[in-house]
Amino acid sequence: MEPDRSWEKDAEAREATIELLRICNKAGTLEELMRDLMVHFRNLTGCEAIGVRLREADDFPYFETRGFPEEFVLAENRLCAIDEKGEIVRDGAGHPIYDCMCGNILCGRFDSSKPFFTARGSFWSGCTTDLLASTTDADRQAKTRNRCNGEGYESVALIPLRSHGGTFGLFQFNDKRTGRFTAERIALLENLVDHVAIALAKLRADEALRLSEERYRSLFENMLEGYAYCEMVLENGEYRDFVYLDVNPAFERLTGLTGVVGKRVTDVIPGIRESDPDLFELYGRVAFSGKPERVEIHVGALKIWFSLSVYSAGKGFFVAVFDNITERRKLEDQLRQSQKMEAVGRLAGGVAHDFNNLLTVINGYSEILLRRIGEDSTLRREVDEIRKAGDRASMLTQQLLAFSRRQVLQPKVLDLNATVSGMATMLRRLIGEDIDLRILPGQGLGRVKADPGQVEQIILNLVLNARDAMPGGGRLDIETGNAVLDGTFSSKHPQAVTGPHVLLAVSDTGVGMSEDTQGHLFEPFFTTKERGKGTGLGLPTVYGIVQQSQGYIYVYSELGKGTAVKVYLPRVDEEVETVSPVSAPAPHGTETVLVVEDERQVREFVTRVLTAKGYRVLTAGEGLEALRLCKDCADPVDLLVTDVVMPGMGGRELASRVMAAKPGVRVLFVSGYTDDAVSHHGVLEAGLEFLQKPFTTDAFLGKVREILDR
Repeated sequence: MEPDRSWEKDAEAREATIELLRICNKAGTLEELMRDLMVHFRNLTGCEAIGVRLREADDFPYFETRGFPEEFVLAENRLCAIDEKGEIVRDGAGHPIYDCMCGNILCGRFDSSKPFFTARGSFWSGCTTDLLASTTDADRQAKTRNRCNGEGYESVALIPLRSHGGTFGLFQFNDKRTGRFTAERIALLENLVDHVAIALAKLRADEALRLSEERYRSLFENMLEGYAYCEMVLENGEYRDFVYLDVNPAFERLTGLTGVVGKRVTDVIPGIRESDPDLFELYGRVAFSGKPERVEIHVGALKIWFSLSVYSAGKGFFVAVFDNITERRKLEDQLRQSQKMEAVGRLAGGVAHDFNNLLTVINGYSEILLRRIGEDSTLRREVDEIRKAGDRASMLTQQLLAFSRRQVLQPKVLDLNATVSGMATMLRRLIGEDIDLRILPGQGLGRVKADPGQVEQIILNLVLNARDAMPGGGRLDIETGNAVLDGTFSSKHPQAVTGPHVLLAVSDTGVGMSEDTQGHLFEPFFTTKERGKGTGLGLPTVYGIVQQSQGYIYVYSELGKGTAVKVYLPRVDEEVETVSPVSAPAPHGTETVLVVEDERQVREFVTRVLTAKGYRVLTAGEGLEALRLCKDCADPVDLLVTDVVMPGMGGRELASRVMAAKPGVRVLFVSGYTDDAVSHHGVLEAGLEFLQKPFTTDAFLGKVREILDR
């Protein structure tokens, strides 16, 4: 009687299992695990050749082999059937068709009633020659390649790797000797391979998790947007605080905050709870409702605009993904401001045009009346008040035109030091004795090309604003200097043009301005003064002049510390233009003047002024009428005085046609609003004569005589 050796088999199985589990537990990578398993299974089974196939896309190539000839591995590596086009052959359901017995096992095609299949879907044979001789393709579930038998392998076992109901590979054991396997040995291998399947599934899951974490960490570390993972702190039903649990590098770059992880935001940014309650409400709402929100929000404590997406990360937790859009918002605000200023400017220009026509008549007839009324007349005071009101209204319309950049500039090369010095006496008289005026001229100052009258307007408006900001007295500085606006400056001030400039700075030690007030500085009619104390056109006028002169203006102010206004005008390499003094021309004349003006009152006033001085005057209310007069007039026309903006034919076209009809005629354009008809970007075209409405009778007669006497 044979002794009972079952305990030996049990001991072998336990030792094999323990060793296999040890290998599985210590393996750090899939490659390391398979390499050690090859050794373990080879020692356990004594088989000449062992291999493992693992799923890769649609196929199951060998992942690791031991003992197989290289030619065998290359020939058997692919299981998918391939058609003549080199494409995978698929069944009616679109599944790949696998060749060989390995394909049967991997697809789960087996008949456990056959002695060479097990109930768990493994295949084994101790003599493949006898198996092939005694079975058919149907018995073996499919046509097989029989390459194992062809290579002389008699003992073959194929044990599937399964996890969660799916097959993802198999172990293959081959030996050229017969009888290397028994049912008990196959059962042991199946148990061991099941342990391997569990270990492989875990290893692959760990690897997938590691790769996922690497991808996430790479995205987390390199994403351009800021990321913050936080826990909301709820106190007495209110969203009182939140704690930073994790942030990415972009968070620090976009906010300027460092070392925040593990800290409360109220410790990182003191005062944020009071300055930005809406931020806490937003985060708390998302953290506890689970509903994501996307907003653009200004965090006052940081003075930064954010485009912010907030997501719930579990009850009480949230993730904030954001970008710093401060510069974008600034540019958008500048665009909106520019569009608003342009719209108001068009309106202001149109209003100024109509007002200037009216003021030409009001101021003109006031002058005539004052000349006729004696010094002791009771009417003189009333008429003088009319003239003064007209002068103030004229200044207002000039400011409107300056703000709207619709005035005609007549630029000259200037030395700002000389301009400021020439105004010093007047400025000291304007600001009063309780303000210390300091003039700080720059050395080696460059030249600018600008309209002298407009530059004086800039200085006057800025000085008056500074005076009004120091009701109790103080110091007012007017400084000039050379400046080069570079890329760094223009990146902070997008409207500035890089290059050499001349700086004109006016600073005071007055009350200063809040950020909100500074945001409205250049808006027309905005004023911080009492009702009736200011028009709100001082700084808008300066802004318009500077813009039309291709310059840049910048204001810096702090409440209680004063204000500095810096004007940058492009520097030019030209000499200052000197104007020789000329004696006032005699206003009388006998020449023929053609006056074309669509406003009847203005036309009649100009005609009266010219006629009174001896001129022969022809008048027309529009262009075609003027051309008919020229055609009917046999005598020469010495001067054409024409409005620029008229219905139908404009003054510029009329002048060209009159000069063609009356060679030698001279032209004087007059207008309250030119619409670029005689200027390019507001600068008077060379060779043209222009007089801005409203004008005085002396200025008009002097200009007429000056042109005719050339």
